[in-house]
Amino acid sequence: MALRVGTHFDTSGSTLPSTPRITTLAFVVYGPLTVCALAWAWLGAERFAWTLETPWLNAPYAERLALSLGLGLALALTVVGVTPVLVERTRWARALHAQLEEVIAPLSYAEITWLALASGFAEELFFRGAMQPVLGLVATSVIFGAVHVGPKPVLLYWTTWAFVMGVVLGLLFEWTGVLWGPVLAHVWINQRNMTFIRRR
Repeated sequence: MALRVGTHFDTSGSTLPSTPRITTLAFVVYGPLTVCALAWAWLGAERFAWTLETPWLNAPYAERLALSLGLGLALALTVVGVTPVLVERTRWARALHAQLEEVIAPLSYAEITWLALASGFAEELFFRGAMQPVLGLVATSVIFGAVHVGPKPVLLYWTTWAFVMGVVLGLLFEWTGVLWGPVLAHVWINQRNMTFIRRR
């Protein structure tokens, strides 16, 4: 769910983008995305992109915040724990892992962390925080999956995975009305899974 590597880079050739280019591109992409999310939410409905006025759960904000963070953490731990098992036991996960490894392996741990923070924060603000209240859960998840697409057929697994995660993160936001749990989950999953790819 991080930077759309397959979309921006051709990983089929012998040359890979330098890490400064990747981190610069992340800044160029995720900075404006964050600004757009904040502006869209405020100008469209005079609200902050990290909250919903009418969540499914009718409870004080403090309780919803705690629940959002707790469920976000549980989701992140589950996904991070399942990832190595999928890579070990399924052909599609191994193929996807190998494809993403070509770009992620050269990154340092600091660069991985930066990408995880930038992508998790900006994408959640834009897709869940700004877009979902306007277009709805399903349409937003479809678009979220569609932007995680690449030039090779194996990356269709990434697209499908992004759609599923979009639905889960979107449900968490709809239920609690607080975006910080989805942000926590998105950042944690990106950071740990990219680190796993780099180490492996």
